[in-house]
Amino acid sequence: MPVEINGLLNHNISSETHPLPFTQFDRDGVIRMAKLHDDWGYDKVLLANAAVMPDNISLAGFVAAATERLGVMLAHRPGFIPPTMAARMLATIDQLMPGRIGVHIITAASDEEVKADGDYVSKVERYDRAREYIGILREMWSNPQPFNHDEKWFRFDGGFAAVKPTRSDIPIYFGGMSPAALDVAGECADVFATLSDTVEGMTEVVNKVRANAKLHNRDPRFLMSIRIVIADTEEAAWQRADELRDTIAGNLGDLDVNTAAAKASGFRRTEEIAKRGDRLEKCFWNGINQLRGGQSNSGALVGTAEQLSDALMDYYDAGVSAFILRGFDPVDDVIAIGRDLIPLLRAKVAARDEENAISV
Repeated sequence: MPVEINGLLNHNISSETHPLPFTQFDRDGVIRMAKLHDDWGYDKVLLANAAVMPDNISLAGFVAAATERLGVMLAHRPGFIPPTMAARMLATIDQLMPGRIGVHIITAASDEEVKADGDYVSKVERYDRAREYIGILREMWSNPQPFNHDEKWFRFDGGFAAVKPTRSDIPIYFGGMSPAALDVAGECADVFATLSDTVEGMTEVVNKVRANAKLHNRDPRFLMSIRIVIADTEEAAWQRADELRDTIAGNLGDLDVNTAAAKASGFRRTEEIAKRGDRLEKCFWNGINQLRGGQSNSGALVGTAEQLSDALMDYYDAGVSAFILRGFDPVDDVIAIGRDLIPLLRAKVAARDEENAISV
């Protein structure tokens, strides 16, 4: 199947190599980065969500107005906005950027963080609530008539969205490595999204989620987020990786500490992978994960565009058909990945799909 390639869009142009205060909002920077991703062939950008972050639904509308073809993967926490209202908001954004939106349902790793928004239910309860919430979203997007709902987490009479998404529904992305998360993912996810991992690790994840999904007659796609260190030669790429580690080590005092990550199963998995060594498999690099511990989703692939595309094809063969690819330089890496890597990866995926079709 065609590969989906996404980037990340923040509310300012900041990274570990160019840290800016989290409180700084850069309107022009948002437009610049949206247009860069649009111009260089990315399918979507992830708009993240957390208790202290700017409203990403507003940002999604802003991105829609600034781009021609770029979509958004909108991180969304179920329960903070009533599902009936959220369904209408998401359908509205889909009308503004037809067929270009996906919603990434996240439940938050930290009980403490969600209390900042007045949410006091446990993590396991949040996953259970997400299951019901997703069902309501889909009903709102598909039901031609008002309907009533009265279950564990939500109750309403006459819920209805007069305007539906431009397609039958909006793709649901879902992540999490805890048993509760995997259970909900198997039942509800169109795309299972996870942090950086090795090919061996992603093979394990794909098999586990597929087994859960099979119980519900579902066959989700898989997305992995991974960092990219790209250069014209292998030697130059690894030299750049070493330079990045030195630069980020010098910036640690200016980087926000992700205290919530330590409580997330996915980030604990990242920390475990980092302990296995600096370099793994073909070109998987743990340098920044080792530097920042279990609070950073910074597993990276290092090499030339040809080497990186070959490494990503290993993930594709393992079942991963969607990626969030981002580097460490907020601007130059978006361009380099879009110019040198994305076309090569798309071509290799198309060739592999043709080979598989012929062999069937």
